[in-house]
Order: sequence, then C-alpha cells, then structure tokens
Amino acid sequence: MQPPAQQASPPATNMYHPPQQAMLSGGLFSLHKFLMIGVILILIAGLISVLPDFTGPPAAIDYDSSDENYPRNFNQDTESYNDFERVMDTLATMIAMTGVGLIGYAFVREAYDEDTTTPALRITLLILGTVMLLQMLGSGFNLSISL
Repeated sequence: MQPPAQQASPPATNMYHPPQQAMLSGGLFSLHKFLMIGVILILIAGLISVLPDFTGPPAAIDYDSSDENYPRNFNQDTESYNDFERVMDTLATMIAMTGVGLIGYAFVREAYDEDTTTPALRITLLILGTVMLLQMLGSGFNLSISL
C-alpha cells in the first residue's frame, strides 16, 4: 500500500502578495467604486472651497474706528482670512485632483478590460480617461502656499 499523495499547499499570502483568487475576481478594482469615490472627492473639494465664504472677509464696520489699534487689528484679521482662504483652496485643489485622477484611472483601466462590450466603448473610455489625466497634468495647477 502506498502512502497518500501530498497535495500542493497554496502559496502563503502576505500583504505584498494577495491571494490569486482575489486578483482574478476583480474585487480590488471596480469601475463603479472608483467613479463613486472620485465624484465624492470632487463634491467634498467643492464644499471645502466655499468654507471661507461662510464667514466672509472682515468688515470695517465690525471694528471700533476710534481705537488706536484699529488699523493693525483689521489688517491682521484680513491677512488671517486671506491665509485661511488660500489654505482651503489649496486643500480643495488637491482633493479635486485626486478625484479626477481616480475617475481618469478608472476609465483607462476599464478600457483595458477584456469584458467591455464593444471596441467603440473601449476606445471611448480610453480617450476620455487619457484626456482627463492629461488635462489634470497640463492645467498648471499650483499647490504652493505662500508664507
């Protein structure tokens, strides 16, 4: 009688090598997931960019003009408001660019998927994703914050 044949054990998985079934099932990438996350990031960026408008810049009527520190206080508050607006706009730009990048990546990735129904749809997705990514890179966005 022969000993039972040993079965090949599946390769060990770690964070650098996910299980093969997960890679083949498409659970790591979903067009709908990437589109939804990208749109949500763009909406959050829009909300962040209008946050400084809720209070508005300092108004001269809010200060006592007879106070000797009036010009200095007003100038400091105006400068701090401008800094807050600049930081919020920079943060909104970074979040929006991430959202647009995710959507563009999703289109390009979906165009290379073999399950896409027609070649015309694949070409359209590839062109649209490429245009979105190139527009994002070529827009000359400035993320510098003046101190």
